Amino acid sequence: MTISYLYAVASVLVAVVGQLLLKSEAGREHSSFLGKYLNVRVITAYVLMVVSLFFNALALRDLPLSVLPCITSTSFIWIIILSAVCFKEKPTVKKVVGALLIIVGIIVSRVDFQELSAAIGLTAVLGG
Repeated sequence: MTISYLYAVASVLVAVVGQLLLKSEAGREHSSFLGKYLNVRVITAYVLMVVSLFFNALALRDLPLSVLPCITSTSFIWIIILSAVCFKEKPTVKKVVGALLIIVGIIVSRVDFQELSAAIGLTAVLGG
């Protein structure tokens, strides 16, 4: 099962690198329409996306379906962080709020509220 977690994290990191390559290429000027889409960075980025899908499929073999979306959704957070580091982009308020909502969503999806309510004595209040 732990190898599946590694596959899931690898899927995210490989996809993030691919997205950063696409982002770096988007800001460049190209002499032709084909040159914009058929160059080393873009092709490498798309190959990385396919590799990411492969890792994702491997992760899905053993991981519970409720876990993988939590890991995958962190890619948005990594893009915000690495865009700030690599491209000196300042994160907007909307991006920061979005990242915080993703983190809250991950926490909410992973917490067992019945167990938590029993631990703090709210079982009667929550109807458990």
